[in-house]
Amino acid sequence: MSNFLRFISRHGVRLYALLAAAIPLLMIYIPGLPAEALLTFAATLFGAGEVAQRHEDRKTDKAMHLNIF
Repeated sequence: MSNFLRFISRHGVRLYALLAAAIPLLMIYIPGLPAEALLTFAATLFGAGEVAQRHEDRKTDKAMHLNIF
């Protein structure tokens, strides 16, 4: 796995949160930005959030199946 993919795998939820926080900032600092572009970005984030959630769930499931005791 490349370093870039490893970084995304380890910090996917943080990247998602950063992108989600960028939408209101874009609306404030770039008032001429088309609303369609922001709505498309927001819709994309919903899909990215689902992917991040499933990835975190897989990591949790894997950790819970380890025989720790």
